[in-house]
Amino acid sequence: MSALLRAILAVAGLVLSAQVAVRLARHVLGSGIQPAASPSTLARPGATDGLLTYVPIEPGMRVLQIGSPHPAFVGTLARRVGKYGKVYVLESSGERAEGLGRQLRAERVGNVEVLTGDPARLELPDCTFDLALCVQALADQPRRQRTLWELQRVLRPRGHLSVSESLRPWRYLSRGTLKNEASAVGLVCRDEHGTPLAYTANFRKLA
Repeated sequence: MSALLRAILAVAGLVLSAQVAVRLARHVLGSGIQPAASPSTLARPGATDGLLTYVPIEPGMRVLQIGSPHPAFVGTLARRVGKYGKVYVLESSGERAEGLGRQLRAERVGNVEVLTGDPARLELPDCTFDLALCVQALADQPRRQRTLWELQRVLRPRGHLSVSESLRPWRYLSRGTLKNEASAVGLVCRDEHGTPLAYTANFRKLA
């Protein structure tokens, strides 16, 4: 067998393996334990409730949401924390923040504030939040370690970081890598749910 033919077969094998992995991930993601992979997934009935089953969220909490969630997901968060809690959503641009704010106002979601900024440089006070929630967001961060430091800083003592990730083309953050990076900033893994291809991992700030 020529070297060229072996190379072609190797590439074909990689492509096939990737297709199988993506199909398996989609199957897992449709099972109810998945973190939402896109706004259209979040919009499906029951998808947000399925994800939040694994998130340590309680009434009265102050929650920081990192990423660009669908308004339906933000509305679910707002209902979970109740009238004595509040959700802060960090968007990457003023345009996205304004758009999300309009949608939330149209749906009369009151206990949410939309912020604009960089997760790696949060202009927020120390020890502010009970929970930081990252859904399909950390794998996309070019300065992920710095982002984790910032999230740890703004969490209150005994506060929680909840990270949900799933396999996407060219973007994936394994649980092992996440646990090592979170441990380096003083966040201890509390529990894990799902599979290696679609998981939610919860961490706690000890001090």
